[in-house]
Amino acid sequence: MSALRGVRDEAVELTHDALVTDIYTTSFTLAFHSLKAGGGSQEPGWFARPGEEWGGGPYAARFDLPRIKAGGLNVFGQSLLDQACTSASLESATEYQLSVDVGREHAVEGPWPEDWAEFAWPPEPWRHYTHQYPARDGRINALIFYETLMREIDAIDEMTLVRCADDIVRCGRDGPVGVILDCNCVQMIDDSLEMLSVLYRLGYRQMLLARFSRNLVADSWVQSRSGGGLTPFGVAAVREMNRIGMIVDLSHTSDAGVWDVLAVSEAPVICSHSNARAINGHPRNLPDDQIRAIAGTGGVIGLMSVFIGPGAEYHDHEPWEVDDPRFARWLDHADHMIE
Repeated sequence: MSALRGVRDEAVELTHDALVTDIYTTSFTLAFHSLKAGGGSQEPGWFARPGEEWGGGPYAARFDLPRIKAGGLNVFGQSLLDQACTSASLESATEYQLSVDVGREHAVEGPWPEDWAEFAWPPEPWRHYTHQYPARDGRINALIFYETLMREIDAIDEMTLVRCADDIVRCGRDGPVGVILDCNCVQMIDDSLEMLSVLYRLGYRQMLLARFSRNLVADSWVQSRSGGGLTPFGVAAVREMNRIGMIVDLSHTSDAGVWDVLAVSEAPVICSHSNARAINGHPRNLPDDQIRAIAGTGGVIGLMSVFIGPGAEYHDHEPWEVDDPRFARWLDHADHMIE
């Protein structure tokens, strides 16, 4: 135990000496807590206070500016949803995902069954798709979330918007915490390539091509049974993202979609939150050939704290200590990708 805690202390010291970037942070932080049912918002600047002071459950209690600074995190990519903006809708979507994660996605040991895509999805007709395709236009959501987040950044001197690589270096050197805007996901643009440029001009810098449902660009991992990858519009979207300098994020994308993007993209691509399928055979994770191919573009892969192993114990949202078996399993994913 003491040896492990010594390693922990050394690791914490390292994070304060190194430039540390988390390229994907879940939506249930800045965006989620800024918006209230009925369209109201908290007074800007609340993120600079400890999460316990503004409430909001397990995510809020662990991710706030004081903890970011104490942990040595210099830059984080903030995911901004394409879904409906009310807190009620977000909570409903979260509960659905957690129930599916624990009950189905984390119950299999070893390789995922070949017929996994035969599972009924969603378990009740159209339940989840109502969140993926809300009545409110995804483009409007993109602008609302942007304005809400920028008010918070403008109100806090210790935070800044990252628009280029030099900004990341400056955050590591001079101290402001950088925020990279992440479109979660391409449904934000509907059928408009022009929206990619609009979002880029505002400051969005990376975009997921899929999440849980099929869209106009690509199939997600949930639709893997179809064998579908990029659509013709999806090819155009990837080329336009390359042209303007927006990063293509392949987390959640179907296997066929990943290969299609790798064939089309002329720029490095990323998987902002994906683990190794060889360690946990869940189809949401990446097989070895895709890991090598993404690295071959000059891209990077960010690991996540879910889909690390089967069973509900890997998805209970409790924090990890260094001697926790879940942390050891997460390190297995890291070691495998490094090797």
